[in-house]
Amino acid sequence: MSWRYLAQRALTGEWLSWDLPIDRDELSWALSGPGALRGTISPDVGHLRASDGSLVLQEWGTLLYAEADGEIRWGGIVVGSSWDGPAWTVEAVGMSTYPNGIPYLGEYSQIDADPAAVYRDVWAYVQAQPDSNLGVAVDTISTPARVGTAGSPYALSWWEAPDCGSALDELAKAGPFDYAEEHTWNGNAVAHRIRLGYPRLGRKRDDLAFVQGDNVTNVVTAERSGDAYANEVVGVGAGSGRAILQRRIPIRDGRLRRPAIYTDKTISDAARLDAVIRRELDARRDVLELRSVEVVDHPNAPIGSWQLGDDVLIQASLPWLGDIAVWERVVGWSLISETRVSLTLQRSDSFTYGGTA
Repeated sequence: MSWRYLAQRALTGEWLSWDLPIDRDELSWALSGPGALRGTISPDVGHLRASDGSLVLQEWGTLLYAEADGEIRWGGIVVGSSWDGPAWTVEAVGMSTYPNGIPYLGEYSQIDADPAAVYRDVWAYVQAQPDSNLGVAVDTISTPARVGTAGSPYALSWWEAPDCGSALDELAKAGPFDYAEEHTWNGNAVAHRIRLGYPRLGRKRDDLAFVQGDNVTNVVTAERSGDAYANEVVGVGAGSGRAILQRRIPIRDGRLRRPAIYTDKTISDAARLDAVIRRELDARRDVLELRSVEVVDHPNAPIGSWQLGDDVLIQASLPWLGDIAVWERVVGWSLISETRVSLTLQRSDSFTYGGTA
C-alpha cells in the first residue's frame, strides 16, 4: 500500500496539507475504542505554518487522516505534540475519543429506553454544543436491552455533570453492542461514521489462516490465568429476592471448586440462561490466552482482509503445550511496517453476544 497523511482544520474543514511529511511511528485501530496515530516531522522546512506564523497542527484543532490506495483508512484528532531538537512528534487519537471529558450539562431522562438510542442521543448532544460538530454520524440500530425504569429512570443531569465519554461506554456495555470508527471520502470532504453492531461487529473467518511459520512470524506467547478459571458457573437472571431466576452448572474435574457468577437481568427463561452459563463455563475452563501475534502480508490473510471483531484461528506449536489451535477475536491491530502488523486478540469464547450462547 502507498500511504499519505492529510491534515484538516477541525471546525472549518479547511485542508491544511494534502501530503503531510510525517514519518509514521504508530498507526492502530481498536474495537469499541479509538485507534491512534503517532509520527515525526523533521526538519522544519517552514511549510506547516499559518499566515500568522503559528503551527498549523493544533491540539484539538486539527484532524489527521491516513489514506492508502485512495481510501481513508484512519481518521482522528491531534491531541499532543512534543519536540526533540528538529524533530516534531505529533500524536492523534480516533474521533470516538472526543466525548471523553465533556460534561453533560443538560437534563435527560428516559424510561425503558434502548441503550443504542440513548447512545445516539448522547453523541447528538456532544456535537450540538458550540465548536463541537465533527460531523460524526452514528448508526441507527436496535437492541432488546433496556435502561431506565419508572422507579429509576436513566438520567443525565447537569447538576451531576456526568462525563459523556463514560456514559457512552456504559451504554455500549448495557446493550451490549460493539462500535468502530469509519471514515470515507465524500467528494472533497471526509464522512465520519460510528458503526454500531448488535449483537456484534465482525464474523467468524474460516477463509483466513494464521499459522506460525507461514504468516505468523513472531514466537507466539501464551498465558494461562487462574484468575479467569472456573469449574462452576452460577447464572443470575431476571427477578429479585426468592423469585429470582438462578441456575448453576458445576463440573468436577479433579481441581478445587472455583465458581464464577454470571449475571444478565434480561434473561427470564431458564433454558436460555442454562445455555449462556454453559458457554461461560466452557470459556472459563480452557483459559489459554494469546494476547497478540505479529503477522506478515501473506495469501493466508492479506493485510486488511480482516475486520475489527472478526474471529480468526491462530495455529502454533509451542514448547510445553505442543500444537495449539485457538479461536481469537481481533479487538485491535496496528501497522508495524508496510508488510507487517500486530493483532491484539481476545479469546472468541470469552464473548457472549446478545445474551445468547
